[in-house]
Amino acid sequence: MPQRTEHHNWSDYRRCARLFWCALLLGPVIVLLVATEWLLERHGVHGLAWPLAAWSLTVLATGLHWQAFRCPRCSRRFFRRRPLLLALRASHCRQCMLPKD
Repeated sequence: MPQRTEHHNWSDYRRCARLFWCALLLGPVIVLLVATEWLLERHGVHGLAWPLAAWSLTVLATGLHWQAFRCPRCSRRFFRRRPLLLALRASHCRQCMLPKD
């Protein structure tokens, strides 16, 4: 089975990390703005549910995308698969021991 060839340099790693942190930190602000300006007036408190669900899925997707980063040296996953997102703290590749930049 051929290996996927995405995420093979440190600029991709940093881009994935920035995307995750922006989604995590700026997402609630955007959710509250959308909910207060438009959805709360039309749907009441239930208008907050859809933006929160969208934000949660965005954070999950960006976190999984970041965790799928492949080592620039050996092209295998740089991080462990489990536990979810905690593996992002790995300091080196689990296969070839390349240290994180």
